[in-house]
Amino acid sequence: MNNKGFTLIELVIIMVVLGILAAIAVPRMGNTISSSEEAAENTVIASLRSAVEVYAMDQVVENSNKSYPMNPFDELDKLPDGYTGMGTPDEDGEWVFTGDSYVAHQRNDNSRYKWYYNSSNGEFGDRVAY
Repeated sequence: MNNKGFTLIELVIIMVVLGILAAIAVPRMGNTISSSEEAAENTVIASLRSAVEVYAMDQVVENSNKSYPMNPFDELDKLPDGYTGMGTPDEDGEWVFTGDSYVAHQRNDNSRYKWYYNSSNGEFGDRVAY
C-alpha cells in the first residue's frame, strides 16, 4: 500500500492553524504600519520646528528682529518625500502647506492629519485628523 500523501484530517488541521496565524498577524501588521507612519510624521514635524527656529535665529543676527517664515517647508534643507507645495493632500504619503497656516499629510490608508503652524511665533499645534 502507498501511504505517501496527507489525509483529509491532516490537511484540515493545517488549514485551521494557518487561519489562526493569519487572524493574529494581519491586525498586528496594520498597527505596525500606522505606528510607523505616526513616527515618520513626528520626525517631519520635529524637522520643521528645528528649521523655523534656525531661521528665526538667523533673522535675529541679520536684523535684530526675531521672525518666522510664512511656509515652514521653505526652510528645510531636504524636503520630505511626498512634499508637493501648497494645497490639499490628495495622494498617499503627500505633504502640503495648506496656505491657511496648516501643515497637512495624507497617510497611505487615506486618512489625513494636519498641524496648525503659527508664523508669528513659530509654534506648531497638535496633530488633528480631518
